[in-house]
Amino acid sequence: MAAGAPETPAETYERLLAQAREDPRVLAFWLGGSRGMGRPTEHSDWDVGMIVAEEAYDAFCAELGLEAPFQAEWRPGVDLAVRTFPSFEAFAAWGTDEAVYRYTFAHLKALVDKTGRAQPLIDAKACVPTAEIGPFLAAKVDYLLNQVYRAMKCLRDGDPEASRLEAAEGVTPFLDALFAVHGGRLRPYYKYLRFELAEHPLKASPLGPQALLAALMDVLSPGAAKALQRLAIATWPLFEAHGCAAVYQGWGGALDWMLNPASLG
Repeated sequence: MAAGAPETPAETYERLLAQAREDPRVLAFWLGGSRGMGRPTEHSDWDVGMIVAEEAYDAFCAELGLEAPFQAEWRPGVDLAVRTFPSFEAFAAWGTDEAVYRYTFAHLKALVDKTGRAQPLIDAKACVPTAEIGPFLAAKVDYLLNQVYRAMKCLRDGDPEASRLEAAEGVTPFLDALFAVHGGRLRPYYKYLRFELAEHPLKASPLGPQALLAALMDVLSPGAAKALQRLAIATWPLFEAHGCAAVYQGWGGALDWMLNPASLG
């Protein structure tokens, strides 16, 4: 690098990694985001996470000029998060608003883990807690059935636009449930959906990766209600086998109409 030239994002990252390896105050370090998944594009920034010793936290952050535990664009092209083990354990806890960030830890490997504590915490954040899988799955399957019901009613009542919107809303709970039955995996952000299906297949899914993507696209088509109904029918045995029989029974007689392939002609 020429004297006086600004540091590139890659150089900033390498400098932070070297510091993490050498500085005893730094207990863990990882690279997240698209780069951490090995899926970078020319637009990807560097998402850096660090854990430092509690007694060193304030001074360490002051040295870095870090204004909060997480700072986007801490340096050009570099987002930086610095936490202690207690604050990292609390971050993105299940049932909190921050839980939406849990998928950011999927497939993430700590590049520095001096105590051995970081990787187990990272792995735990990347999935639904074991004790919560049952309730989570039941809620998502019920939500899916609700959207099938609403989409079909709107179509029956002559409002195809509303039907398509209701069906589209069903994609999220459907994927939540389908991923959850695979060891509590989390639904990925949609930019990673194709990657997840190809590189980490949903082995219990009745639809393979390409068929599943095609079926999801059908839910965005004019035939959305039928497409969502087909997904619900295809996964009914799977979700029922994972403890959701009571959810289906709870819909009573409406279930015969909702999950009958002939119900919409």
